[in-house]
Amino acid sequence: MKDAPGMKDEPDTPSLASLSEGYVPKTVATGPLAGSPIARFSAWLGIEVLEADAGRSVLHLPLKPELANRRNTIHGGAIATLVDSAMALATRSAEAGLETRGTVDLNIHFVSPGQGSLTATAQVTHAGGSIAFCQCEVRDTTQKLVATAMSSFKLRRAKAL
Repeated sequence: MKDAPGMKDEPDTPSLASLSEGYVPKTVATGPLAGSPIARFSAWLGIEVLEADAGRSVLHLPLKPELANRRNTIHGGAIATLVDSAMALATRSAEAGLETRGTVDLNIHFVSPGQGSLTATAQVTHAGGSIAFCQCEVRDTTQKLVATAMSSFKLRRAKAL
């Protein structure tokens, strides 16, 4: 196959740097995180930040054909990214200088298929010395409960000067 016309030994794969060219990150509009970017994958999915302040966040995921599953509702993987993003952002907004170092665990219960776009509302339930715990609800355009989630995040606090 190596000598077949148009075939190459290895496919051309773009570098991470080339993927970043021209990228303008979506940012948080209000609250203590105003101006900070959301994760690229979340932005690529179309997730929008509606609120992020005082350990609470509200994120919106519009229904797009690319996100649909076989039943033409938003795929569970996109919902998982929505709740993870919402809880991470709620955690980062809990106090000034607080950063998440990664999701420790994520537990999702899919309650019912959603109709249309989805909104996730997340709240920090406890932020300890190194771990924060959160919960989240996802509702559709009719306000029907679509999913619930709980998560914990590894924390890093800004060092005192």
